[in-house]
Amino acid sequence: MKSMIRFLGALATIGLAGCTSSEALQPPATMPAAASLTPDQERPGAWNYRATNVDFQRYTRFIVEPAQVYRGAEASYEGVDGGELAEIARALTTETRRALSNGYTVTSKPGPGTARITLKLAGVQGTVSGLATASRILPVGAVANAVKGASGGSGSFTGGITVAAEIYDAQSAKLLGAAVRRYSPPVFDIAATLSTMDTARAAAREAAQDVRASVDRAHGKPAR
Repeated sequence: MKSMIRFLGALATIGLAGCTSSEALQPPATMPAAASLTPDQERPGAWNYRATNVDFQRYTRFIVEPAQVYRGAEASYEGVDGGELAEIARALTTETRRALSNGYTVTSKPGPGTARITLKLAGVQGTVSGLATASRILPVGAVANAVKGASGGSGSFTGGITVAAEIYDAQSAKLLGAAVRRYSPPVFDIAATLSTMDTARAAAREAAQDVRASVDRAHGKPAR
């Protein structure tokens, strides 16, 4: 019993030191907006750019290009192979199109009021299978994860994905905005803790919902 208690305490302590979504990111150097990105004041570790004097509410149609896997020196994929990276990129594309399709028009053709969104998968952080799940179920680990979730962090032993997004006017190609952010699943999404790929798929859904939330804010809509 004493050894189990010591294990639970160690689990909680290690978990609190795990990766969080607020850790500093390095923007992809090849992003057109790289030189203009500034630290996101609302999301420590992330980066933002937003063009001035733009009426974002005029954009109600969106082209979501297939997400690309970034291969620059800044990218880190922690042993995830090429086929898996392509799967995560496809999930990112599919989830973003789905998130925008309920309330906006997702199209493939440029036109008035149309914006083009490009997405790059710029990193994958691995999940420690078994320990990530146990840290949600065992009481001490659950408390530690509740604390991390409340502060906006990712769960213990749980990775995520780094996404670089840019949005352009589809006709003029003017850069309207950009962001680089790390996404992890909700802390108590148990299914997302089973493997790095399960984590990445769930994180892709979080990224897609964040794109949708950004568009909604630009239109003055309340958070869903």
